Amino acid sequence: MLLLLALQISPAFSADTQVVFLHLNDLHAHLVPHQDLIRTVGGTGQPVANTETRGGLARLATLIKQAREEAPGQTVLMNVGDTYHGGVEALYTRGNAVIAPVDALGIDIGVPGNWDFAYGPIVTRLRYATGSSWLSQLVNTVVYGEAVQRPAYPLLGGNVRKSLRILLEDEPLLPTTHTLQVGDIKVGLIGITSDIVPRMSPTLALGFTFLQGHAAYNDLINRAAQALRSQGAQLVVVMSELGIHRDHQLANSIDPGVDVFFSAHTHELTTEPLTSTSGALLVESGDDAYLGRMTVSFRDARPVQFHWELLQVTDDIPEDPAMASLVNAARAPFLAEVVHFDYPMPNTDFPLDARIDTVITESPLTLNRRGVLTNTFNQYLAGEMRSYYQTDVALAPGFRFDAVVAPGDAITLETLYRYLPVPATLAKGNITAANLKALFEKELTRVFSRDAFQHSGGWFLGVSGLDVEVDLARPDGERVISMRRAPNGREIAADDVLTVASCVRPLDKPGVLCSGEGFTDVEVLLDPNGQEWTPLRFLQERLTGQPAQPPTGRVSDISNTPIWPIAEFMQPLSNL
Repeated sequence: MLLLLALQISPAFSADTQVVFLHLNDLHAHLVPHQDLIRTVGGTGQPVANTETRGGLARLATLIKQAREEAPGQTVLMNVGDTYHGGVEALYTRGNAVIAPVDALGIDIGVPGNWDFAYGPIVTRLRYATGSSWLSQLVNTVVYGEAVQRPAYPLLGGNVRKSLRILLEDEPLLPTTHTLQVGDIKVGLIGITSDIVPRMSPTLALGFTFLQGHAAYNDLINRAAQALRSQGAQLVVVMSELGIHRDHQLANSIDPGVDVFFSAHTHELTTEPLTSTSGALLVESGDDAYLGRMTVSFRDARPVQFHWELLQVTDDIPEDPAMASLVNAARAPFLAEVVHFDYPMPNTDFPLDARIDTVITESPLTLNRRGVLTNTFNQYLAGEMRSYYQTDVALAPGFRFDAVVAPGDAITLETLYRYLPVPATLAKGNITAANLKALFEKELTRVFSRDAFQHSGGWFLGVSGLDVEVDLARPDGERVISMRRAPNGREIAADDVLTVASCVRPLDKPGVLCSGEGFTDVEVLLDPNGQEWTPLRFLQERLTGQPAQPPTGRVSDISNTPIWPIAEFMQPLSNL
């Protein structure tokens, strides 16, 4: 799985020097190997998804060391996207447990992802802001009991500014650019983080302003690239957490001057670089199952050859002993005989009171979140909520990350935290069919719009209780074709009022469920003991000794738009 792109190269070409970029993206606090779905060509010649063991920092460390030994003094290790959120060890330490192992990889430069803002604005400032004050750290330690640890490598993020009104702030959270001298080559780097944090929760974005819109990013990249060239950069790359779909749209509109976009956020895997009208190449390395390697060859200090390959983090790679020790130390408190962690954010009851390897049950089916329109885990969770609370409909949030589980494999407590590492609360409300259709249209636009700058969040919602027909080939706002009650198939009238089980997040506005608006009579749902509970605790109880409920309802696309793994990309790629 590699591609060689050559620019006016003769057969006798010999490079003067090379720069090797090692591209890690969307680690999501994965410390140990795990099951993943890998797209391969099946016996019929058609692409299929097979479950394989992938990842693990100890194996990743071995690959990185090997790559550095093959090109001593010529490598740049980049860590782009969500790093310190997604695993239970990270969640209950506000990312601290992941800092030392990730630092030990020897990262040269990075960009944070949207989930790295998920511990709240105080933690974000202390972890990332330049010049974080000792007083802020002291206050944080007194309130939370533990100092926020900072990555050892420089980070970029030129599209977010500190803007706390009471301090009259208007300054960058992180720098936009950075330069590295790699042998004889000066490399200019532009860093862009995700701008969807305000949609995740306004609280997480408190005191920050995020750049928005295609034109604004076009201008940011052009100005930064020009400045780096004027400083003598012979190669300019963008590290972007906007996702490869937005990056591709930008690469087709910016001025020439950027050589490569190293993308993150969308978890897409490019076996071959995308090309663009500006001349920039675009790559993304999926997740921690792969390490991307881009070798750029120079002649007369000019880049003339780009060679991209994906190094697979498989279970036949030996573990690096030093990294394995760091990983074991980070996980040890979560595997002790007695485990108790309070959720380290204020006013939230989300404790951990059992070892994370506690087995809940055997998986009743293949669980994953790899379907962008519909997937097994979201449908399963929505089905369980609807069955238990006897509502007309249930909706599950469409996060992008997951924990792949094969039928019959153990679902552990750690597995559930991989799917639901957020302290939302189960709730229900009423909504008219017309408003529900409008909500679906908005979510479909956020995932399938041909204008990538309309994308926001993860995948489409999990839906139970409805058969929803959509046409993904149609324009924004026109994709929902029909909604029928499941399983009886009765068409829903626009003024029908439906009861919906879903969730509310801390500090959600009235009338919001699962980040969707238009609901009335929203109320928190209680467990059998009369207590509020999270989707994670709800599913933990439902899985313990309960037979799986068959999903009721489906979401189907009448246009038969090719989907992953038949299609290479999970989210359709547009060329606007």
